[in-house]
Amino acid sequence: MSTTPAAAEQPQKLHNTLNWRDGLALSIVCVNGLFVSLGYAVGILGAWTAILIWVAATCVGLLQNQLFAELAAMFPDKSGGVARYAIEGWKRYFAPLGAIASFGYWIGWSLSIAVTASALGGIVQTQWFTGSTGTVRFLGNHLGLSHVFAIAAIWLAWGVNYVGIRLATTINKITGVVVTIGLVLVAVLGVVRGQWHADGLGWGSGLTFSTIVVWYYLTAWTTYGVEIGASFAPEYRNPVRDTAKALRATSVFMLVAFVAIPLGVTGTIGEQKLAENPIAYVTVAFDQLFGGYGWIGTVVLVLSLWLAMISTTADGGRALYGLAQEGMTVRQLDHLNRWGVPGRSLTLDGIINTAHVVLLSTPVAILLASNLGYMTALTLAVGAFVLLRRDRPHWPRPIRRGRVWVPVAVAIFLLNLFVTVWGVTHPSDAGYGGPKETAIGVGILVLSVVLFAYRQVVQDKRPIRWRDRDDDNGQEAGAPGPDPLPTAP
Repeated sequence: MSTTPAAAEQPQKLHNTLNWRDGLALSIVCVNGLFVSLGYAVGILGAWTAILIWVAATCVGLLQNQLFAELAAMFPDKSGGVARYAIEGWKRYFAPLGAIASFGYWIGWSLSIAVTASALGGIVQTQWFTGSTGTVRFLGNHLGLSHVFAIAAIWLAWGVNYVGIRLATTINKITGVVVTIGLVLVAVLGVVRGQWHADGLGWGSGLTFSTIVVWYYLTAWTTYGVEIGASFAPEYRNPVRDTAKALRATSVFMLVAFVAIPLGVTGTIGEQKLAENPIAYVTVAFDQLFGGYGWIGTVVLVLSLWLAMISTTADGGRALYGLAQEGMTVRQLDHLNRWGVPGRSLTLDGIINTAHVVLLSTPVAILLASNLGYMTALTLAVGAFVLLRRDRPHWPRPIRRGRVWVPVAVAIFLLNLFVTVWGVTHPSDAGYGGPKETAIGVGILVLSVVLFAYRQVVQDKRPIRWRDRDDDNGQEAGAPGPDPLPTAP
């Protein structure tokens, strides 16, 4: 019996098993961010102001997705989503920016798992296990039944992803239908039954320009999150067509959701009840609409949170895998398991988030600090669109946007840069933190450069390449020839 060395040495490759509808199923997790932030945002900003911020940011996310569709078509085999495009665009100028973008993107998505899990565990205990209040002291924190549910949810989401992306998409589709039905009931039934009143919506009071900008920054991880479909580009059956369709469909879905859901919920139960129940408002809404069936709303909310954890785990694992694949962090993470998914990266995500649930009394501070990494990644990815248009004019672009999209990308880049800088330097204007959160966010990005240097100097045993220029024409070695005829998705 013999083996074939060539076969054994074949590079690992993500499996092409998804279509654009699967990408949409994994991407509609973004609506969970609306679930989580709706009560807080409406309570501070007023319903109309919050809706305008969400709509504006979602429209920017739609424009960004048009840019990312072109980039995804340029690099259909690159894992890691928009952070990978940032690597490609900036490596000729300052390669560590790619590490910063990728690590920031991974942290931005990954650490939300701990916060989501903590919320899920607390809701389950409050709804069904109110008598189980005992805790165990561990390293200064009091761990109770809610922590057990949170950790179980983390590893259940890990297990769904570890055995293949198809199982994750199937569960997301089923759960997504249940959650969507619940959202539609809350948003529409109040109008149908005459319980919806426009005077329940307001513009807020005492708002400043700074408050609005900082809240735009805070909610961007949700409204901009429609780009998540690009992370699965190498796993689509047709990477060019399916990526473009998934990005476009997700953007349209979220634009409708960010208008209909706040209008329906706020008009039905009012801003005051939303502010008083920023997480449990869905239960309040179901109690008001159905009388005594608030537990149904809790089920919808728990399913929504777990749905978010499945998609976030999938996205975070691929971002970390792409980071290692490009030589930006430790090489041990450049590995796929026998189901064709980055199992080691997924496991590291699970361990890190479990540690956050166990060790941190307020993991929300870490999430908010990690938003700096996410916004940095998105900003650099938009900038990469402009740089790649200039540096690789002859690179094949199965999807080529018109020339007008270059100034559009510049405008979005400047907007994102402004919002990020303002949000980081004025955190207290939204009432969520101060210098500590800013320092944590900056520290996370600095750590990415340290790991980048470790990979190159210690593991790859070569000098740090601050600029990665493969030739003088701005086109990588081995790149295909001239552009094909432009094609639309």
